[in-house]
Amino acid sequence: MNDLERFKAVCAGEQPDYVPIFGFPGAPGMSRGAMKKTHDRLVATGMPPHVGGSYDLGSMHLRVDSWKRYWGTTDPLICEVGRVLSVPGLKTTRRIEGEYEIIESEAGDVTRQLIDNDITYIMPEFVEYPVRDRESWEFWKKRMTPTALMPLDEVREQVKQYENRERPLVVHVPGSYGYLRGLLGPQRLSTMFFDDPELIHDMMRWILERTREEVFPVVEAVRPEIMQMGEDLCYNHGMLLSPAMFDEFCGQHYQEVCDFARACDVTMVAVDTDGNVMEFAGLAASYGVNGLFPCEVKAGNDLFRLREQGLETTLFGWLEKETVNEGNEADIEPEIRSKVPPLLEQGRYFPNGDHGIQPMVTFPSLCKFMTILHEVCGNPEGEFPRV
Repeated sequence: MNDLERFKAVCAGEQPDYVPIFGFPGAPGMSRGAMKKTHDRLVATGMPPHVGGSYDLGSMHLRVDSWKRYWGTTDPLICEVGRVLSVPGLKTTRRIEGEYEIIESEAGDVTRQLIDNDITYIMPEFVEYPVRDRESWEFWKKRMTPTALMPLDEVREQVKQYENRERPLVVHVPGSYGYLRGLLGPQRLSTMFFDDPELIHDMMRWILERTREEVFPVVEAVRPEIMQMGEDLCYNHGMLLSPAMFDEFCGQHYQEVCDFARACDVTMVAVDTDGNVMEFAGLAASYGVNGLFPCEVKAGNDLFRLREQGLETTLFGWLEKETVNEGNEADIEPEIRSKVPPLLEQGRYFPNGDHGIQPMVTFPSLCKFMTILHEVCGNPEGEFPRV
């Protein structure tokens, strides 16, 4: 079997020749490299320097073939064909204040972050967001609405590069809540659901319109295996909005995306959301979402309970990333063996770390983690030294 055949088998609840260690960009677990300081730490503790996969926030599409060969992992192909040819955009300025970089745009948003945050990533301080009211929304919308789109004939020509693929192909779709959270901030968005619901509906309509015009034609042309939305709409105790509010404000977006996916024979509509997904998982499935990641451990997720509730969504991750950090080596084997075999037996599960590798990782610990994980997955791939 190839990667595409294994992916489809796992998603169908069938048994492949072996289970791949598969991860998405943004929450790759152990499958897709590491940020530069983390990669440097792995090399300093024994990983051969030729193993690639070192990236920063400006290179999420970095080729990580040598990492995948060495660690025996895989990931989806990313469809890089987009319809937007021109957009007015927003001018930004950057300046240094002490050990911080301050980023401002003409929309009025201000971000304060560590100078080297692109290679480490600590959550920046979002001092102000680009949308604060109707006036700022209209300004932002005017600057960010495309003025020219690629003709459909050219779209069809460009996606031919993905014919005869042997890995699943993913097309990214704008989220709903997550998109607005990035424009308004979670606190202002939470209050505007009540204070100015018509503004929120207007923003949602714009997102859906952009999805119809920019994304759906690409999906129809290329017929990917995955349509994936980034949302981050859960926190450490559950959803950041109620199910009723999700239905009211996000429901149409989800329904149209999932209906279009089915019409185009897309295998999976996947949602990337951190936090506690226990309530969201069933709600998302009711619209047609059938993939959910990264299922973080510390947020209180329980994939066994979701299966007991009858959830058939394909689940990713749920292995504590901190087990490979220095001093935690004893936690690796019980973490994997207590979770992975029973979940694999039930099917529709891709085991992996529950986000990305952290700078406290050590090469020996990652070797131990991957040795055991490959063993329980029956996965023979990888050049790394088995422990």
